[in-house]
Amino acid sequence: MLSVTERGSAPLEAVFAIALLLVLVLGVIEVVWALYGRNVLMSSAHEGARAALELGRSSSDAVTIATRSIERSAGGLVDELDVGVWTQTLDGRSLVRVEVRAILAPWGPIPIPIPVKSAATVSRTAIPGRS
Repeated sequence: MLSVTERGSAPLEAVFAIALLLVLVLGVIEVVWALYGRNVLMSSAHEGARAALELGRSSSDAVTIATRSIERSAGGLVDELDVGVWTQTLDGRSLVRVEVRAILAPWGPIPIPIPVKSAATVSRTAIPGRS
C-alpha cells in the first residue's frame, strides 16, 4: 500500500521521463538537420566548381549554380550565405576553387547557430585553343 506522500508520484515521474525523452529526440533531429545542411553546402561547392571548369561556365555562373543548389536543398536552414570563386592557371593547369560560408540555423530545443565553411577545388590540364 502506498503512503500518502507517494500517491500521484507515478504520473509525475512519467511526465518528467517523457519530457526528457522528447528533448533528447528533438536534439538528435537537430543534429541530423545540421549535418544535412553541412552536406548540402559541401556538395553545392563541388557543383559550382565543376560547372565552372568542366562545363566551361564563368565564375558568376559558378556562384549562381552553388547558390541555387543551396537555396533549393536547404533553404530555411542556411543564413548569411556567401559564395566565392577563385580561378587560376598554374603550370598549364586550370584551377577553380569555390568556397561557401554560411550559418546553419537549425531548430530544436536549443537552436544554436553553427558557422560552416566548405570549399571545393577542381583542376585539369589546360587544353590548347580552349579557355
